Amino acid sequence: MRPATAPDHLDITADDGVRLTADHYRAPAEGEAQGAVLIRTPYGRTQYAAQAHAWCRAGYDVVVQDVRGRYGSAGAWNPYDKEGADGAATVRYLAGNGLLRGPLILAGASYDAHCAVEAARVLEKERAPEETRRPVAAAPKPLAVVAMVPALGLCETAREPDGTPRLRDRIGWWHQHGFGKESRHPLPAAELRRIYRQAEERGMDWMIHNLMDDATYGPGSTAGWKRLWDATPADLHALYGQLNTPLLMISGQRDFFVAEAANLVRAWGSAAPRTLVETLWGPWGHRLANDLGAGAAAALRQQGGLMARIKDFLAAASAWDPTGAQPGPLGDRRPPVLQWQPGDQPHTWHWAPATPETLPHHLNNHGES
Repeated sequence: MRPATAPDHLDITADDGVRLTADHYRAPAEGEAQGAVLIRTPYGRTQYAAQAHAWCRAGYDVVVQDVRGRYGSAGAWNPYDKEGADGAATVRYLAGNGLLRGPLILAGASYDAHCAVEAARVLEKERAPEETRRPVAAAPKPLAVVAMVPALGLCETAREPDGTPRLRDRIGWWHQHGFGKESRHPLPAAELRRIYRQAEERGMDWMIHNLMDDATYGPGSTAGWKRLWDATPADLHALYGQLNTPLLMISGQRDFFVAEAANLVRAWGSAAPRTLVETLWGPWGHRLANDLGAGAAAALRQQGGLMARIKDFLAAASAWDPTGAQPGPLGDRRPPVLQWQPGDQPHTWHWAPATPETLPHHLNNHGES
């Protein structure tokens, strides 16, 4: 396998003319690429070299793009705005310029997962019969979406499922990432505690109208902060229920967005029979395998890490028969959930199929209980 090389620079034009910047990593030259992975992020594409090279070592080309208004991309940064359209425009550019070697995979963790699922939604919508009259060149249908610990939307990140504000978390995230071209340094823990207590003492109305101001964070920051707290829950069934793009959800018992991930699993393809939806579930939080203890992490690495399970899912997605017409494995249901759990022997771990009866209710596939 040849050594990793520096990525190629891409400038891609969104539908409204805004320039979006990306890095294109190519898999080693030996053999054909397994596919092309698109990751879109507000966290700075140059920070993703290690992740891109991991995909490349697995045989995939990778495109990592700064979302609109962040780092190398032009335009205004408004979190959770235009990610579907910009992702679809990026896919059309890659396809039109011969940059997709093999099937397309939309992937990402946290905010990047929102970018992936929204791009899949828009791409499927563009291929629908009622959309054929639009003057938009058809983009390829993704092979699959790989969504890890997704942060799905404004309301979904701002509030717990019962409506309780996630004040401390949102203050920290929006201070660091919510405004401006590049991320700020995170708030020191003591300062975050002080601001959080102040917000609790003074109440939501004061917090919404005063905490993030234009003088500190730049023009439009006050309005952007208010937009977060005014947001209503997304109708996930209406957005994603008709999709038949296979979805691999990777969520964890200690991720603070686990309920939202479960809601997406239930909604995705729920109105499209035999859409392939699977979940990888383990004792981690928002940092995935980085949250595991030493023993569990070592065991996971010995079994190929999460990448081994992702590649297994992508192989299944490639062979999947959504009609169920083909006999044999192409038409058979795979386990909807695999759980990373301790083995029967001390200090051993393994992936085990889980059934709806053995899982917490909120992780049952398509709402089964």
